Amino acid sequence: MFVCPLLNCKRFYSKHLEKTHTTHFTTYTCNFHTESVGNFFVLNQNPRTLNFSSRSMASSSSIPESTMQEAPAYEIRGRTMSLEEWELNVQVESPVDFISLAHHGCELRDIYHAQDLDDYFGMLNGPTYMNLERHFWVRAQVYGRKTAQLEMDEKVLIDPSVQGKTREEMGLESFTCTKIRSSIVGISVFISEAVISWVIRRASEGRFVSGLDNNKTSPWNDIVNKTMFNSMRKGKYSDLSMKHKLLLKIQKENLLPKGGGGDQPSLDQRVFMHFFMTKDKSNVPKYIFRHMI
Repeated sequence: MFVCPLLNCKRFYSKHLEKTHTTHFTTYTCNFHTESVGNFFVLNQNPRTLNFSSRSMASSSSIPESTMQEAPAYEIRGRTMSLEEWELNVQVESPVDFISLAHHGCELRDIYHAQDLDDYFGMLNGPTYMNLERHFWVRAQVYGRKTAQLEMDEKVLIDPSVQGKTREEMGLESFTCTKIRSSIVGISVFISEAVISWVIRRASEGRFVSGLDNNKTSPWNDIVNKTMFNSMRKGKYSDLSMKHKLLLKIQKENLLPKGGGGDQPSLDQRVFMHFFMTKDKSNVPKYIFRHMI
């Protein structure tokens, strides 16, 4: 089973979806509106395909006039994995009842408030549209700087006269950041760090540490062991306090979800948890996005 990482259709606001018909997956017509950029999906903002209303987070029952200037250019994107859609196991984030936890002597709200994640956890109480999830991921592809360069090289091979020209002059979109690209019912969509930041209403700023690969000589080992186990030596899951076990559970189910495996987090994940325990602001949108790719 392939587990879809943290991409939850709770963020695809249902009031901006109009169901049209059902085939082997549920088809939706989207009112192209800035608030419909939910679920970490964002519609391709190429001006040749879509025009978005500039009123970010506006709420309206009608489609803004500026969004209807041009019809979207549909894109038939091929599958990027051999699995069938129905074979994907969608991992859904679990809502967290912080009030109940506090009532039983485990106050965690201050920890997530320090990371500006109040809005994010409030979003986890919505519905999940699993068919959209599966349709997105079987056609998903990571588009980074290397892929962008391959696009340009391909253009030069086809037409050597474009050598030395910019992406725009070659007829390509400008490269701005790494994205996960896909399409839903023929409409080009993508996920990026900026999209995640916008959706969870949390600035993409703070500390970010990665690439440690469980390095036993890293100085981070002593730092996180002191925070998690109050010791310079690495302990076991059973050595964690109840509060730290809950923080780890929430991290695995709602922030950096895992599709199984043991209870022992990697060093990168322990550093991420260390930032939460010490209320040291971390770059949560960047952690989430890097975990997805």
